[in-house]
Amino acid sequence: MHRGYTLAELAVVLAVMGLVAALAFPRWGTWLDRVAVERAASEITTALAVTRNAAVLRATRARLSIAPDSLGIDGWGGRSWVPVLRWPGPASHAVSLETSNEMVIFGATGIGLGVSNTTVMLRRGTQAAKITMSRVGRVKRW
Repeated sequence: MHRGYTLAELAVVLAVMGLVAALAFPRWGTWLDRVAVERAASEITTALAVTRNAAVLRATRARLSIAPDSLGIDGWGGRSWVPVLRWPGPASHAVSLETSNEMVIFGATGIGLGVSNTTVMLRRGTQAAKITMSRVGRVKRW
């Protein structure tokens, strides 16, 4: 009766596992980049929506600060900006950030104040996402 595996059987199994790993690891890195960029893009689009909603619900101005290390929502307190909500930015996912406006301000009606359009570019590895927001608050991901 035969118990265990022969050295040849173990060598074949290890060779097959090595081949599968060699084929999977490059795709694994690309997949991780895509997931990180999508997550960061989702967080920014959510932050834009929450900021706009806060301005409309409170019937006052609200602004979103977009920085690599943090995203922050502030509400207008009558004389100055009051912090409302903060969370980590795209850098927490090792995603780089380029933005045309670091501050996006919404009026009480939900219309963007200041510069008309905002563009946000997110990159990690070979993956990239572009987010644009129009003056009326419409957000589009490319």
